[in-house]
Amino acid sequence: MALFNSKNRDDDGKNLYTNSIAQAQLPKDELPDKISDPGVIRQLIHDELFMDGNARQNLATFCTTYIENEVRSLIDLSINKNMIDKDEYPQTAEIEHRCVNILANLWHSPGKLDTIGCSTVGSSEAGMLGRPST
Repeated sequence: MALFNSKNRDDDGKNLYTNSIAQAQLPKDELPDKISDPGVIRQLIHDELFMDGNARQNLATFCTTYIENEVRSLIDLSINKNMIDKDEYPQTAEIEHRCVNILANLWHSPGKLDTIGCSTVGSSEAGMLGRPST
């Protein structure tokens, strides 16, 4: 694996790791004073995330360990939406409502078609919030 290939170079042709922002630790609690090259920032954060475990090998949690390209494509279509604004994104809200109804049906909710639900960031949160108490 080449660390310094042509995709990892800034506009001056220098290695991205020689960029001034790469020479210091990224700020942890404030925004930098100057604008930074988005490619450099992306690579530095990518490098930090490399220290995390490999999600595809994480079989000890309820996390999805594999994601199909079709799912990633749908995520990319929605990543820039403000999901709380249901008036601006009515079809997304409708799909969300259908997902709530699917879960209500899966868990045999008594009022399946009138079930109220909400968006969550992760599947674990969705499961905990959506599961009827016994």
